[in-house]
Amino acid sequence: MKTFIFDFDGTIVDNLNQVMDLLQKNLASRSIDLSKYPVSTLRNTGVREFMKRIKISKLELLSIYKDIKKEIHLHLLDSAPVPDLASTLKQLTHSCQLYIFSSNNRQTILSYLQKYNLNQYFTDIFEDDSYFGKDAGLKKIVKSKKLDPQNTFYFGDESRDILASKKAGLKSVGVLWGFEGEVPLSAANPDYLINKPKELLNLI
Repeated sequence: MKTFIFDFDGTIVDNLNQVMDLLQKNLASRSIDLSKYPVSTLRNTGVREFMKRIKISKLELLSIYKDIKKEIHLHLLDSAPVPDLASTLKQLTHSCQLYIFSSNNRQTILSYLQKYNLNQYFTDIFEDDSYFGKDAGLKKIVKSKKLDPQNTFYFGDESRDILASKKAGLKSVGVLWGFEGEVPLSAANPDYLINKPKELLNLI
């Protein structure tokens, strides 16, 4: 049986516009000049390259990340799931086991899944508290659940998700409806790139 592990924000939750708005406000509050590189260019450059261009340090990036994460949690339940995802998950459960692995709080994710009636599709939820160390968390999941890495897929909307999946020895899948666009995701060389949830069914 194949195992599908999903990132949360931008992969399950359709909150791209919300995240972009929050990032715009956060950077503006720090008096960062966005005239040459508006936030709208981020999807085509990737997070790390965008932050380099506007000269943000890794420490400041972590601070911005934490600020935005708090704001997202406050309004998370107002953001609907990605269109067509629910019906796709329902079909996947017939032949796959599904997990969520995210830096979001586990209880927050569970509350969201319950509100949108998605909790019935997932076997378990795993919380990761390290922004730069997702590969270690993925390895722990594989070990604790005794999964076959070659039949385990990690789905994410950022290049760092792809890289973490590769480091963990899993199949990597980039989703093109989230935070980063095709250019940065393709550069991370994922095993698969998908444009819409229904394409998940092709991986069974």
